[in-house]
Formats: sequence, C-alpha cells, structure tokens
Amino acid sequence: MAYKLYGAALSPYSARCRMQMYAKGLEFEAVSVFDKLSPEEFAGLTPLKKVPALDVDGLILPESQVIAEYLEEVETDVPLMPVSAEERARVRLLARIGDLYLMMPLGKLFGQVNPQGRDPKLVQYMFGELDKAMGWLAHYVDGSKYAVGDKLSLADCALIPMLFFSSNITPLFGRECLLCETPVVHNYFTKTLDDPAVGRVVQELEEAFAKMMGPKTEPQKQPAE
Repeated sequence: MAYKLYGAALSPYSARCRMQMYAKGLEFEAVSVFDKLSPEEFAGLTPLKKVPALDVDGLILPESQVIAEYLEEVETDVPLMPVSAEERARVRLLARIGDLYLMMPLGKLFGQVNPQGRDPKLVQYMFGELDKAMGWLAHYVDGSKYAVGDKLSLADCALIPMLFFSSNITPLFGRECLLCETPVVHNYFTKTLDDPAVGRVVQELEEAFAKMMGPKTEPQKQPAE
C-alpha cells in the first residue's frame, strides 16, 4: 500500500502518527498541509480540515487515533499494542489522558504565548489543569523507558509529542522545567528519547519549534528539557 501523511511538522497529532510509522518501518510521503495545500484543497480531502490525514491508496482517514488503530490492524509485523487485555487498556487510558487532559490546556497556553494580549486568569487556570493532568499521568507511569511494558506502544506515540510541548511551551510563562516538577514523568520522557522512533520525532519537533520561535531560539532536548 502507498501511504501519504498530510500533517504539520509541529502538530503533536501528526507527530504521533509519524512515530508509529517510523517504528513500524513504513515508507510514506509526508506532506506539509500548510506549505503545500490551500485550505480549499485540504477541505476537499477531509471536511474536518484538521491534521493529520492519511491517504491510503485514495482512502482518506482523518483523526490520529483512527489512523493509529487502522495501521495496527493492517500493518501487523511490528505491533505497537501489547498482547494482554490489561496492558492494552493501559495504553488506551494513557492516550486518552493525553488527548483529553494534557492537550486541552497546552492548546490554550499555546494561544497565549505572546505576552501582548495575554489573559493572566486564563493562563493561571490552564496551568492548574495542566498540573492536574501531569499528576494523573504520574499515577499511571513508573518512570521506565516506556509507558506500558518493555517496548514502544501507541501510548508513547501519543504522550511523547505532548510532553515535548509541555517542556518547551511552559518556560515561556516562567515555568522553566514543568516535567522536572513531576520526576516520574520527567524520567519516563528522557529515557524514552533513546528509542530511535522517539528520538527522530523529537528532533523533528525541536527543529519545527525553533523555526517557529525564530533564529535565536535554541532547540531543547529535555525539559530542562
């Protein structure tokens, strides 16, 4: 099958799919939606108009979780879901925590990066929500290299890009090392960088983040990294 992934370099949801595809050793064409397509052209592919979207021989699949599940079903040589029902449930739970509770405040904070026009009350509230999410995440990871079991899973594909944003956005608000404040999460994140698929995606995110912030911004590898 021929895969074409429509995404954006800095999108954590696009990064989630790239990490999965790298780990599985899949060949695919990465298309930067904002560089290559007009809004009308992208809407013609998916009315959701959100990245990522996967083109599989003309079949267009939006939504990162849908893409992840599809790839697990059709590309079975390198599975990224554990065997046991209990561990599979943990993978789904961790991805759910990331999607619902980490990305919501991170997305709102991203919109407040510019100090001009920043809403201090909104920022304070979103940091409270982010701190809660980090605490919940800390309950379900133990600081090992991978979130579930002893190899990369869809939980890592979901969480690592989000934790990258946690470590790189929050210093812009004076929280220099948010992940350091939750050592078990910090340990998990830094250890997981040794995985080739993780390291490759984090490098891509670093480059895209540095480009967004301007030439004076140095890419960060850890939340202090």
